[in-house]
Amino acid sequence: MDKKLKTNELIETYSEYLIYQKGLSQNTVNSYVSDLKKLSYYLQDTEISQQSIENYFIDVSEFNYSTSTKKRYYSTIKNFLNYLYEVENLVNIKVTEFQLKSNRKLPEVLSVNEIEKMINFYKHDNYLNSRNLTIIDVLYSTGCRVSELCNISLSDIDLDDSYIKLKGKGSKERIVPIGTELKQNLLIYLKIRETFIKSKGEALFLSKSKNELDRTAVFRIIKNTALKASLDNTIHPHTLRHSTATHMLEGGCDLRTVQEFLGHSSVSTTQIYTKVTKEFLEEAFLESHPRS
Repeated sequence: MDKKLKTNELIETYSEYLIYQKGLSQNTVNSYVSDLKKLSYYLQDTEISQQSIENYFIDVSEFNYSTSTKKRYYSTIKNFLNYLYEVENLVNIKVTEFQLKSNRKLPEVLSVNEIEKMINFYKHDNYLNSRNLTIIDVLYSTGCRVSELCNISLSDIDLDDSYIKLKGKGSKERIVPIGTELKQNLLIYLKIRETFIKSKGEALFLSKSKNELDRTAVFRIIKNTALKASLDNTIHPHTLRHSTATHMLEGGCDLRTVQEFLGHSSVSTTQIYTKVTKEFLEEAFLESHPRS
């Protein structure tokens, strides 16, 4: 059964349980369901598991939500998973095993060789292979989020100055450098894309039917590529983003520069991010990123 449909069915059953067994008001239940629908959309084709929930919490931590909103998400999902465990007996793990606070477990970090293995699994021999190769390279080389990747348009790319403009949450924009290897892949991909599209659309990455890609398609591309490259089947786009941050830090890049590079929002109102100039960001990127 389709995982997204299954998750929605579980949410519907849970809402009935809250109303008829727990006696909660319809307004309260609607609030819970609204939060759980966001989880369902995020999971898409991914099954409910400890890793997928932890990945969701990691992504939520980067959104510019208030502390109270984040706590509500954690509480809602924790209660939902407790229901699945205790009432429906559908999950094999206890919610207490989740690390919901700031010390939660981070997703797996791939080695540079593993990422190169994913990128080089494809060749620029047709549109879809060229697109998949370039998608993986963009995700890792820029450390962008899936939503930011899907929002990249042709006009956001400046190959002359080697920069990409990324549009994040809340209409926030940032400029990130394009490394030499990504630039080469983009140049090849754009030529193949032009032949494939004939009439140029604005979106950088398109589906086989020439529509804009959505999050589900990108998740599927990354997961399938990891499987074909004999890597862990839990790998998803955020794994590449986290690997970017880890590799840059290991390469000697300053923590706050990495935060600026990835467009992180502070999880604490007291944390102050230093502003990094375009020139300094480029210098730090060239010195620390494996694919610069």
